[in-house]
Amino acid sequence: MSGGEGAVRSNGNQVCKMLFGPDESPAQKKIVDAAAWSLNIFASVAIVMVNKQLMNGSGYGFSFATTLCGLHFLCTSSIGLFTSSNKGGSDVNASGEKMRVPPNDIAMFVVVAATSIIGLNMSLMLNTIGFYQVCKLAQIPTMCVLEGTLMGKKFGRRVIQAIVIVLVGVGIATVSDVEMNFQGTVAAVVGVVSTSGQQILVAHLQKKHSVTSNFLLAKTSPYMAASMLLFGPAMDELVTGRWVFDYEWSSASLTFLAVSCFFAVLVNISSFLCIGRFSAVSFQVIGHVKTCLVFFFGWVIFAAPITARNVMGCSLAVVGMIYYSHAKTQEAARVTTSASGGNIANGKL
Repeated sequence: MSGGEGAVRSNGNQVCKMLFGPDESPAQKKIVDAAAWSLNIFASVAIVMVNKQLMNGSGYGFSFATTLCGLHFLCTSSIGLFTSSNKGGSDVNASGEKMRVPPNDIAMFVVVAATSIIGLNMSLMLNTIGFYQVCKLAQIPTMCVLEGTLMGKKFGRRVIQAIVIVLVGVGIATVSDVEMNFQGTVAAVVGVVSTSGQQILVAHLQKKHSVTSNFLLAKTSPYMAASMLLFGPAMDELVTGRWVFDYEWSSASLTFLAVSCFFAVLVNISSFLCIGRFSAVSFQVIGHVKTCLVFFFGWVIFAAPITARNVMGCSLAVVGMIYYSHAKTQEAARVTTSASGGNIANGKL
């Protein structure tokens, strides 16, 4: 584990001290790690299932993705009610210092995150599904390059091997037709780089300013909501040829929208927490289990076909995730052993 990731993990521990008390035992840490991953995986798969019914033509036809993102962030902004200073001092970090994120850092994050959403939506519009999936797979190598270049982070041989296995597995399961064009490629590059940057910033800003994941989310989500709701309708009209204002609501579609927003809040909270406790790369690698579960629940709920290729790819991806977790555990153990040996050599028992 590099020094940068160690600092991120340390900050994740501070988050848990805020939530579960000042002293997080190893047993508590394992419980919270498992709970954070479980919540993120459950909420991510659930929101995909809900949004399929909400957005597809065979469901309620609310195909306005950018505006929907804006509504998700608008609901996520409500967590600010629980992190404001008039709520028992919950804007104080584990060190007893008042948490604060400078406006310029908030602005940088919002610009990168908004570019990510717009870029990915434009990529989906301009490219085939196959090329779009390839671009999503490119996020992990892009994160590795960015973290290595900008933060000096190093990745061990076994970690890189595990990442390759996961990418090959998910690629086999999801990628079919791949066609490229200039405009689509530009949109894809912008989407991949900005998405990678956004997730790296989630971890970096928590560490840099010693703030909790919920505090950072509460400070950035109102601006994300404003930007998405401001530009979203025009972006959606460009993609779908329809204005969101012309959509005819029903009680059923409103119910699905409310459920989608509820799961979006859970996804955002758990994503910021997971990235803060681990790293953006680990979040992406382990998070691909969600891809496998989406295939499974799509088959169970919507009778979506599953091919032998899907099963083989998902199985290989799961093997890669297990190998990745094992490699990271061994890496952390070596760092701990090395640090203990250094303390002994220096007489710091």
